[in-house]
Amino acid sequence: MDSLRQQLLAKRIDLAEDPDLQARLESLAIDFFNQLKADCVAIYWPIQGEPDLRSVALKWLKESPSKTLALPVVKADHPLIFAPWNQDLPLTKGPQGIPEPLIDSNSTPVQPDVVIVPCLGWSFQNNQFWRVGYGGGYYDRTLSNWKEKGHSFKAIGVGYRSLEVKEGDWRPQQHDQALDSVLLI
Repeated sequence: MDSLRQQLLAKRIDLAEDPDLQARLESLAIDFFNQLKADCVAIYWPIQGEPDLRSVALKWLKESPSKTLALPVVKADHPLIFAPWNQDLPLTKGPQGIPEPLIDSNSTPVQPDVVIVPCLGWSFQNNQFWRVGYGGGYYDRTLSNWKEKGHSFKAIGVGYRSLEVKEGDWRPQQHDQALDSVLLI
């Protein structure tokens, strides 16, 4: 599995350098956010060639000031916590060195209606979309926790069409959580 992840990561880093793909990503993201019917949307801070949705998401937030945009906050081996974010809020480096919002007495966690999840790779099996991630289980743990608590949400993956993983090369494990859909470039 680590070999598969390493191959997917190397390909994704190469794809992130393609200006045509990045233009298509922006167009896809604009369409997605224009059609979005949600009060709170969680995105991610992109690392290692992950598609970057920040500018489009911040534009959506600016045009919809009553809405909330959120980023994940990581606590080792726990479900993710999401905190409000906009371009004026300070960020701190999380455990993996990824910028994340501060949660303190001036801010409280939020519960996203839509969580946009970066995909290292993706697969369509058993009539469902699946995410191949880094292997830490943070998003799977989070989505499972929300389902157990009865929270209504949509999990939308985002990734590159060419990083599809076929059923014979990877299968979802018991802990993996299906996605509602995947935005593919």
